[in-house]
Amino acid sequence: MPIKSLESFLFERGLVGSYPIESLKNATLGIDVDHYVSRLLTSKREQYLDAIGGFPTSLKLYLESDLQVFQEYDITPVFIFSGSPVATQAEASGHYTAAAAEAAAAASNANISGPMSSVSSSSGRTAKETVLAQRHKAWTQWTNLLSNNQSTYVDQPIPPTEAFRYSVPLDTKRFQSDLIAYLISRGIWYQVAPYSSWVQLAYLLQQGYIDAIYGPTELLLLGSVEKFILGMEFPNKEYRFVDNKRVLNDLRCSMDEFIDISMAVGNDLQPYTLSPLGVYPSQQLFEVALDMVTTSGTDFYAYQFVNPVKAESSQSISRYQKGVSALRYMPVLKEDGKVEFFPAERPKDATSSGSDSSQSPPSSAGSSDVIPSDVHDVVAQRLPHEYYFYRSLGLVSGKLLDALTTGVYAEEPPLDGGSSDSYRKLVKDSVARFKNKEINQLTQPINRYYQIKPIKQVKWFAPDDPVTLTNRATPSIFERVNLLVVKTGDSDTKFSISKFLSVLSGAQDISHSFVSKQVIFPNSVPTAEKLSTSFDLLATSFLRTLTLLEFFEFDTTSKSLKATKWGEILLSLGTQKVDAQFAEPLFILLVFFKTKVLSLFQETVPATPSALSKATLRSYPKESSYILAITRVMSAYRMDQKPSNYHGPVDRKTLVFRDHLDFVRENLNDLFETTAVSSLAAGEFDRLSLDNVGWQKKIVGAMPFKLSTPNTVMAMIWEFYLQKYLHNGNSKPDALSLVMSLFNTGKSIPNLQEELEVSLRFMRQFSEILGEMSKVGLCKVEDHVSFTAAVAFAEQAFQ
Repeated sequence: MPIKSLESFLFERGLVGSYPIESLKNATLGIDVDHYVSRLLTSKREQYLDAIGGFPTSLKLYLESDLQVFQEYDITPVFIFSGSPVATQAEASGHYTAAAAEAAAAASNANISGPMSSVSSSSGRTAKETVLAQRHKAWTQWTNLLSNNQSTYVDQPIPPTEAFRYSVPLDTKRFQSDLIAYLISRGIWYQVAPYSSWVQLAYLLQQGYIDAIYGPTELLLLGSVEKFILGMEFPNKEYRFVDNKRVLNDLRCSMDEFIDISMAVGNDLQPYTLSPLGVYPSQQLFEVALDMVTTSGTDFYAYQFVNPVKAESSQSISRYQKGVSALRYMPVLKEDGKVEFFPAERPKDATSSGSDSSQSPPSSAGSSDVIPSDVHDVVAQRLPHEYYFYRSLGLVSGKLLDALTTGVYAEEPPLDGGSSDSYRKLVKDSVARFKNKEINQLTQPINRYYQIKPIKQVKWFAPDDPVTLTNRATPSIFERVNLLVVKTGDSDTKFSISKFLSVLSGAQDISHSFVSKQVIFPNSVPTAEKLSTSFDLLATSFLRTLTLLEFFEFDTTSKSLKATKWGEILLSLGTQKVDAQFAEPLFILLVFFKTKVLSLFQETVPATPSALSKATLRSYPKESSYILAITRVMSAYRMDQKPSNYHGPVDRKTLVFRDHLDFVRENLNDLFETTAVSSLAAGEFDRLSLDNVGWQKKIVGAMPFKLSTPNTVMAMIWEFYLQKYLHNGNSKPDALSLVMSLFNTGKSIPNLQEELEVSLRFMRQFSEILGEMSKVGLCKVEDHVSFTAAVAFAEQAFQ
């Protein structure tokens, strides 16, 4: 988030200059991803993203356009993602309570009117509260609209009237892995900062790795950044920039005073608006604060000490101090691979606003300063440099690493609100099924402190009932599976689940082929016997992941590896004619049904209203159940969708099931990542054999479960296609015409006819898997029979 209300104030004062983009020719431009995306995805774009889920596809459209301009002028972009939150950011996001307060606010007070500030309204609502409350309000209005019109509409679904977007920036961490995958596919440089993206950019600029920064107003807090780009006007082929020295001279304040104001109004490192500024309109905060400083000599830090409300004063003092200290002691990833503090230089003409450090904000300079012993309370506890390296690549997600440092793994409500019993059971069961195994694999290779540190899963629906995760296990998770090794020596093949299953299915004896006689991690083991290719590293990690998920049973004593019933179903994917592109979504569906929280035709509790008309539900009950099953299976299907700003129908019932699948996918991703990290940390793979580009393309770019679960558009296309087909005399042209109009397929789907045919093939292949499951008692026979009939119904409607 930017310094509150500063940007508009700079424009009003004429402190934002402009220059042609051509002046950046041949330059390397560092781009703050959060700031960049907030410029592209404004509140008027992707308004229904939270109603359909998935990646904001229009972002690719804007990226493609911008990258063409960069290419035209030989500008090399480097995208920097933000990393872990510092203490104040975690507090403001509701991390320690899993956004419990915000979720309660969403449930009890959804009446929002008027514009919101970038982080909080005048009532003090945080960004998370704003998002959840607006989402709750949109779903409430949608439910009322559906209820009032469901009996009158027949086959033309009702469009939503309430947007699902807000005036707060979209949280890019939701789709960070999707963006990284896109950048890897385009050969674009990127990096995930250990903490603050804009401070990491300042370091890269200082070291000469980039020539300019495109970032937020917080860069004014760093004296080492003389100028930076605030906005890019690509249609006009110009950019807007800010000169640090000019701003301070025009505002007639020192750097210390500017920091003081910024920490009082609220900024990225200190998101709260402190007293006495909370009573002023959010759009005027910086102007009011500046006037108070220049007119009356107000020192906001000192003001907190004399605040008569002691409880508020104590909290404000702590937030202020943590914000300033985070600025002063912000770690960055340095060129030697270590994560260390970045001593931001100050302007030479900047003067201190006071000599008493207890009454004025600490200087942001100070490479010679003594580092406080409690700096971990301001930033976070330190993890090994190796873990930060993996995170910088996007190899490991930050949520688990943040759990190690904060002691909290936060489970926040999904897009649909997470009211279903089945979703909540998924969350509860995830401790034993996923989290304990993940935490053990991360903590086992590092400092013993983390092996005994309490780490709790905090759930939004039961914030007062946290569950302590199991850090330690005997034997450790790594010791249980480290003899499982896949060694093909194939350096040309890119890893995929389909390729992995081919290797596994092609082995005559999996115990002989994939169980090593000895562990391969000691330094005494010759390099030739270690994992030498990216495929082997990821395949080994996947085999171990499958064993931890009980798809395989491994006896360490007899060194025997055999497939369970679930494993046999999985192996059948390698022998059946399953499309390679379907292997991952089919596996996710398999894992979901293995959880046994919800069957294919079972209604959620409490029930979610269907977007089908009452006429359909009443007149075609059997076909309605078929449509339910089809939409659920299609929630996993990834279609070829053009970048577009979606404006169409929504279906919360479909989104509920999609959120179930996304929770499973996210946990599969976490388990696979931690299994890979445990292998890397143990030294089973030659980490120096790859450069950064090699790590990104061959490993991160090939890892499964990284991409968000697809949005619900394809599921809804089938849903409303089949409903129209039922009510319009079984007419395929009319049904096709309806969905083409509803979903504007001419712009969003390259070839609807072909896409429907491919998705039908996906249904058939899942039906075959369901048949194999029913034979061995892993699902009800009637579920397979009913889904087979559902696929036949879809095929008949499409012929």
